[in-house]
Amino acid sequence: MFESKPIESKLTEPKSKEPNSSAIGLLAAGAGALLLPLVWAATAGLEFGRAHLSHSLISRPERLFGGEGAAWWPILAILVCVAAAALTAVGGAIVVRAEHRRLAIAAAVLLALAAGLRVAIAAFPPDPAMYGESSIRGAAAIGLIVLLPIALTLAGIAIGRRGSAVAWLSGAVAIAILWQALWAVTLSWRSGALQPQLLAVEGVEGLTAAWAAVVGVWLIGLPRPLASDVGRLRAAARTPAAAQIPRPGRKAALLLAAVGVLGAVTSSAAIVRSDGAAIVAQLNGRTTVQSVSVAGIDRTSRIYRPTQVAAKPGLVIVLHGVFGSGFRMETDSNFDVQADRLGWIAAYPDGVLDGWDAFGSTPSWGSHPGADDVAFISTLIDRLESTDRVDPNRVYVTGLSRGAMMTYRLGCALSGRLAAIAPVAGNMANASGTADVPCTLHSPVSVLAIHGTADGTIPIAGGFVDIPFSPMADVIAKWRTWNACVGSPSVAVDGASTTTNWQCAGGSTLSQRIVAGGWHTWPRSSGAVTPINADDFEAARVIADFFVAHPRAARS
Repeated sequence: MFESKPIESKLTEPKSKEPNSSAIGLLAAGAGALLLPLVWAATAGLEFGRAHLSHSLISRPERLFGGEGAAWWPILAILVCVAAAALTAVGGAIVVRAEHRRLAIAAAVLLALAAGLRVAIAAFPPDPAMYGESSIRGAAAIGLIVLLPIALTLAGIAIGRRGSAVAWLSGAVAIAILWQALWAVTLSWRSGALQPQLLAVEGVEGLTAAWAAVVGVWLIGLPRPLASDVGRLRAAARTPAAAQIPRPGRKAALLLAAVGVLGAVTSSAAIVRSDGAAIVAQLNGRTTVQSVSVAGIDRTSRIYRPTQVAAKPGLVIVLHGVFGSGFRMETDSNFDVQADRLGWIAAYPDGVLDGWDAFGSTPSWGSHPGADDVAFISTLIDRLESTDRVDPNRVYVTGLSRGAMMTYRLGCALSGRLAAIAPVAGNMANASGTADVPCTLHSPVSVLAIHGTADGTIPIAGGFVDIPFSPMADVIAKWRTWNACVGSPSVAVDGASTTTNWQCAGGSTLSQRIVAGGWHTWPRSSGAVTPINADDFEAARVIADFFVAHPRAARS
């Protein structure tokens, strides 16, 4: 009788204190976790609002995080996220079995590290104009993508049977993060992003914020069940059992690994199908990445040299479209195949930000202060004429979309050096949308212009889309005048394409290939016996053959 009372009092005493302190901790942790999605949504909204995304976020995700460094609001928001994430993990550690508290603490540490990396993404831009890339920002994004799914997996294992639904949710969200990151990075990389991992950052953070909200609700609802479990928790603390991963955690971990491998395999298969040839060319050294400083800005190009190079090879410079890259243009244009066939050099330079400072560029569209694209291409020609014995009478430029618009500009600005140009789905207009652009030819330049009638991005009839475009007929009329074309043109029909040719001064030629039903694309052959659409032909072959037939014309 007398011995039972002290025992009851000893058991009763912690029951009145431990549940209360645990309940307060759980409520605080749950409240902190619920803050996370709110802060993330506010931060993401501010970032999107100030990003000036223009055409594309996929191929230039660095625009989302800005080039002028972190302002006070993202730093404050990220610090709050750190606190919320840490509270969530610590709150989980309060209620888990003793042998799994270390996993919860490890999850808290990883979440805190991930938040620190997020600060680095905001605080370390490449330069105010974002013409380059930041190694710190890129590494921080990779670290964030890797750490968050690991942290969620550890948290789910730590929670275990006490919250099996939440444990499974943690594994599911970790899988979703991995899949989202794989596909975002793959899509952004194939679209020409300098640092494609940045595209995955907001999605990874958003999924983590959603997970924190669910865990927060769960933690807030735990205090009442916890009061009846104090004895079990104390007993576990005195005699810890051998550490074992609870069943939901083990299954979730295996599922995460299986889905991760599947995602990696499918992503790799898609990359190999579309980009395998260019990747192999870079691995075996036929394609090299070269850098040159022009106007104080480092400019890069991909240079493809075939196995057998001609004694005095021609040079074809292939310009990517808006928000593209040299890599994307190398894989999309298939011009490496033509370089192999002719023994020529193919160069795929990279524009800055959204592309090129072409005809029609304005301070709010396409203009890049401090970056001199004409000087860059001229310097690239100088280098390759010196290092690769390029024939100065066989230097050519072609390009797609904004790259085609830059091709027209280079045809004017470098007419003394270029033998021919071949713009595909481009335009030549000033800021008002007319073809009255400054152009004085030092010698005739042969032109092959390819355009589709169904092009809605740069309409063949002209008009305003995102900027004013001049009618294609006006562009051709200007070049007929500049190249002093005479006589009646010849006309040839090839499937859906109609090509009109004018003979011009110095042996130059002006050709216009109109593709009936053609879209805003670089035409590629499907290999089908019957073409499947109007753009089912090999534009690179057509352009290469035109270039072969047109060395630099005599000065007029």
